Order: sequence, then C-alpha cells, then structure tokens
Amino acid sequence: MKTLILLLFTVLFNFQQQDNIPQEVYDLAKKGGKVYLSSHDDNAVVHLKNAIESWGYWKVVYGKKEADFIMKVFLRFEGAGVCITNATLIDPKTEKVLYSTREVTSVKQAKGFDFNTKRSAMRQLVEQVFKQNFN
Repeated sequence: MKTLILLLFTVLFNFQQQDNIPQEVYDLAKKGGKVYLSSHDDNAVVHLKNAIESWGYWKVVYGKKEADFIMKVFLRFEGAGVCITNATLIDPKTEKVLYSTREVTSVKQAKGFDFNTKRSAMRQLVEQVFKQNFN
C-alpha cells in the first residue's frame, strides 16, 4: 500500500512539473533542431549555450536565418545573489512569440550551489523547464 501511495505521489509530482506548451512549439523545437539564443546579457547567452550543448537536445547556431526557433532569455536579480530567469520561444519566420516559460531561480541549496548565479539560473532553465518538457 505504501508503494502504491508513493508511486501515485511520484506520478502526480512529475505531472505538475510539466508546462502547458503549445504543439506548434514542439513542432519547431524538435530534437536536433537549431536554436538561436538572444538576451540583453551576453554572459547569460554563453551560460545558456553551454547548458544546452551539455544537454545535447538542440544545436545552438549563430544566425537567426539558420535557426528553427529563437530563444530569447530574460533575467533579473533579487536579494543576495538570486538570479531569476525565463525564456520566450519565437518563430524566426514570423517573429511571433510562441511560448514564454515560467520563471526559475538560481540554485539556493548547498547541493548544486554555484557562486555564479547567472550560470546557475541558465542551468536551472534547462533542467527544470526544457528537460522536463522536451525529451
């Protein structure tokens, strides 16, 4: 009985982690697809590029014209070293925003802590949003 309750809890918890992403986003952002990264912060782009390349699901490209979709990243800082980020996915042909992710924060716990909160937030964006929804 305990196992059944634990299994049910696990399924419900993982289900809640999924975001409501439109099908047209999945159609553009397929595995092996090409993404162009954009942000007002060049370092955020570098950290996000590294996190995406480490994951290996999409290929980062350096020109909008060769991209299947554009990912524009926004970030802000709060309190003592907390970086909050989210991203919008954009169709490069129409410039239409297709989806905006939920906000995630840099890691605050000892496990996984990174003194570079911007890098941590970009990793969390990939781990908590993209890996959870694109597999």
